[in-house]
Amino acid sequence: MPRLAMTMLLTFALCATATAGDSSRRLSPCPVEGDFRALPSGIDVDSANRVWCWMKQQVHAPLGLAPPPVFVGALPSTKYSVFVFPTPEAPDDLLSIEIASTTMQYEDPLFVLWALGHELAHSLFTLRPFGFETQDTYPASLPNVQHCDPEFQRVTKGAADVLWDIYHSSHQRLRMVSLEKDTHGRECAYSSNLNRLHEGGQGTY
Repeated sequence: MPRLAMTMLLTFALCATATAGDSSRRLSPCPVEGDFRALPSGIDVDSANRVWCWMKQQVHAPLGLAPPPVFVGALPSTKYSVFVFPTPEAPDDLLSIEIASTTMQYEDPLFVLWALGHELAHSLFTLRPFGFETQDTYPASLPNVQHCDPEFQRVTKGAADVLWDIYHSSHQRLRMVSLEKDTHGRECAYSSNLNRLHEGGQGTY
């Protein structure tokens, strides 16, 4: 094949690929100002934006709502990730998400995305009672209450399904759903015990 013809074919292929990527991005109902612009190395930005956009639709948040900043740091060994937010006791905390450095180092990238999605759900359910407007502080008990909310459970499980649609990893999806169920079960049992104790009953442990 003449060199000129080969060059034209390669140029056409590259342009077609770029156009397809642009079209895919334009199909998203969420505007770019509501997307992640950058994330810590190892977290796929496009996949994170798909999860974030889907979650915003599920809770009727403004589609242009920007996600909280994401950091990587040292966390207790029992934590894959945490949602941080200012409370009356710690008003200077930044509303943000922190992924454990051990999670980044040892876990599958798909699992890291799920951990991020779980914390993104916390951020949306924390903002929703205030019309998705940021506040100076938020009640410290909100994340524990959220774990027992059936809608929160639906959204976090749905995030695993969104990731499955992208990566088709049944093994990782099963792990995500199992961990969600375990976390919600422990948190709800703890909250139930506290309520019984406050009401003068006897809690179970």
